[in-house]
Amino acid sequence: MRAQESAITYASLTARGLTPNRWDLIAFPLVIGLLLLASKGARETLAPLSALKEPVVSLDPLNLPEYALRTTLRMLAAMAASLLFTVTYGTLAAKSRRAAMVLIPLLDILQSVPVLGYISFTVVFFMALFPGRVAGAEAAAIFAIFTSQAWNMTFSFYQSLRTAPRDLEEATRNFRFSSWQRFWRLEVPFAMPGLVWNMMMSMSGGWFFVVASEAITVGDKTITLPGIGAYLAQATADKNLTAVGWVVLTMTVVIILYDQLMFRPLVASSRPAPRPRQVPGSSICCSAAASLGR
Repeated sequence: MRAQESAITYASLTARGLTPNRWDLIAFPLVIGLLLLASKGARETLAPLSALKEPVVSLDPLNLPEYALRTTLRMLAAMAASLLFTVTYGTLAAKSRRAAMVLIPLLDILQSVPVLGYISFTVVFFMALFPGRVAGAEAAAIFAIFTSQAWNMTFSFYQSLRTAPRDLEEATRNFRFSSWQRFWRLEVPFAMPGLVWNMMMSMSGGWFFVVASEAITVGDKTITLPGIGAYLAQATADKNLTAVGWVVLTMTVVIILYDQLMFRPLVASSRPAPRPRQVPGSSICCSAAASLGR
């Protein structure tokens, strides 16, 4: 009887979990909208450079939501590339002493090069990689933002891997974890809090180079990509203080949105479990999105 009641209870809970609620009704159109926007962005990225007609940027405030979306997608693409680089490069440097002797000084040198210095010699490479396509300019812009995000994230991840608690490492050996299991169950969770905070700092730092990354100069020709940075550059050139005010307001809204929808939930989920002497919930970082989800 108890087994039957347990099975019924489990089935009812499972069915309740599969039943759509009001948040699913909100999330579904958002996901569909994001997929449609992604497909539109991919189609425009593969378009020829002649598709960037003059003037590329209009100072009409009604265009700011589209420009904000384009800039945010570039920054998120750079963040994804930075995470891939961080995990690969940081792990290799932390696991191999010989590799660290080369990789860490090299990373320090890469961090010392100004972002505008990377733009000067990478634009030609990306434009040649996608000749006559908008994708070349988009890749150059994303790479410029990547160079403002990746280095400090990699240093943070490397340092976390090097300082993982010895008692927990011994526990993983006692449980006979493989190297793969130890990496994903101990080292990555231990490194996540610092990595997430550095992701936030890197995302914020990327805004300083948005203007430079969305105006690509090749020889005597300047390719302007629609976005917040290009809008701000055009407003500054025209000395249009009203447009500057609109773009600052848009940037503030975008930062608040991705902070609440992405970074705050990441901070909350990466938070380590409270220690015995720590009051539960004393260092919880809440987000409005997580609170609504509950």
